[in-house]
Amino acid sequence: MTIFHDLLRSAAERHAGRTAVLFGEERLSYEEILLRSESLASLVAAHGIGVQDRLAIVMDNSLEYVLAWLASSLIGCTEIPINQQYRGDLLYYLLGDSGATVVICDSGYLPHVLEVAGRLPSLKLILVNGDTGAEAASVPVTALSFHEAGSAFETPRNAPERVILYTSGTTGPSKGVIHTQRSMLVLARYNAAVLGYGTSDRLLNFFPLFHQNARYTGVIPAFCAGASIRIERKLSTSTFWQTCECDGITAFNYLGSVLRMILNTTGPERRAGTHSITRAFGAGASPAVWREFEERLGIDLFETYGLSEAPMASVNVPGPSRSPAGSAGRASELFEVSVFDENDDPVPPGEVGEIVLRPRRVNAIMAGYHNQDAATVEAFRNLWFHSGDRGYLSGQGDLYFEERGKDSIRRRGENISAWEVEATLEQHPAVAEAAVYGVSSTDLDEEVAVSIVPSGETADLGAIHAFAVDRLPAYAVPTLMRLVADLPRTATAKVKKDELRAVAREQHVAMAGALERKEAG
Repeated sequence: MTIFHDLLRSAAERHAGRTAVLFGEERLSYEEILLRSESLASLVAAHGIGVQDRLAIVMDNSLEYVLAWLASSLIGCTEIPINQQYRGDLLYYLLGDSGATVVICDSGYLPHVLEVAGRLPSLKLILVNGDTGAEAASVPVTALSFHEAGSAFETPRNAPERVILYTSGTTGPSKGVIHTQRSMLVLARYNAAVLGYGTSDRLLNFFPLFHQNARYTGVIPAFCAGASIRIERKLSTSTFWQTCECDGITAFNYLGSVLRMILNTTGPERRAGTHSITRAFGAGASPAVWREFEERLGIDLFETYGLSEAPMASVNVPGPSRSPAGSAGRASELFEVSVFDENDDPVPPGEVGEIVLRPRRVNAIMAGYHNQDAATVEAFRNLWFHSGDRGYLSGQGDLYFEERGKDSIRRRGENISAWEVEATLEQHPAVAEAAVYGVSSTDLDEEVAVSIVPSGETADLGAIHAFAVDRLPAYAVPTLMRLVADLPRTATAKVKKDELRAVAREQHVAMAGALERKEAG
């Protein structure tokens, strides 16, 4: 029996008919989650899918997604959650690099999967939630019934129980972070304990289920605590408070600008004692927003710092001895935290350097990068995991995140690989070279900016933007674009993105000011 299968069985025994998951008007009890996951697992296994397979999921948030994920965990095969907005070369890379042998997808994403399927020698089957269509395919395509009763599920043996989570690439394509069901259960149980979740809690998650955040600090902690969790397809600020009131939501997860977006639609009458929410867990809360949530709304923020490779490395827990607002807190029970200089020597308190981590517990950190042994060894040099992020520690051990040292951008709760956006834009015939970088917006969110060297005398930015829209996830499409004759470079020919960022920031501020003056006039 796999780790998560045991978790589901134990939860069904303890909590039986208590609601486990809600989506829209649908809800499943703990007993129903177990039975339907086992049934779906048997149907998937009937197609010859077993522990040796690598199963990718390309779906929108739904109860069907939850069941597909849990069914694959029962089978014990290697699971690969895929960002459903990826298509074309980006989707091809993730499916090819992971060696996916089977894909479960919503019917709406089937055309994207079929577009790349012929170039994936390992792919042997596509299972579809919905209509399979009549299009001829290079790989067998079969409808998967999420409501059909399967035969008794046979517990696998020697299952890898692995999950490969793709994180943003920096100087190259995205890397697959290898975890196991056991390591993710360590995270989930710790998360549930820190947040103090119990059977009376009702959690809310609006992040996509390919995220570690949604899965292992959302759904699985709820199961560990016997709580209920409502899953939304995405954040709707216009209905956020209504949803919380109808369901009696007591906790939710956040990232970056989410808190500001919620505050923007929160009326002055909304204060502590007028709602059911008591706490929220996440990262990227600015001190001003933090104060609004805790002092006006009475919602305790549990701020954390971590990565896909090393989640919940630090945590800022409410209480009399908590770290200041704006800090990611102190080293958690899972990790040691330090800050090093370029020689891997610790820096004094208050001095900015690279954040490095070392696990305190077995299975707290990733097993390595999939198919990238050299990158794994480099990340763990000198027996510390090197995050690539920059920050500093106070004299009391409070961690303050400063910036990503990696070439990535944070927007709408997503880490965006500048390299992947550049590689996509440079496929356009009018683009000789593209330099992509983030420009600060509000509450730690960033706009995606690009400076383009045209291959001819000029280029049509509108056509290039449309090209990007067709090939990139919506959140990764550049919003600030400009043509340049050349790019500023260092002596080693590296693009000086700080200079490009400064120019773009000035233009962004000037445009915003002009818009404000126009609206005021």
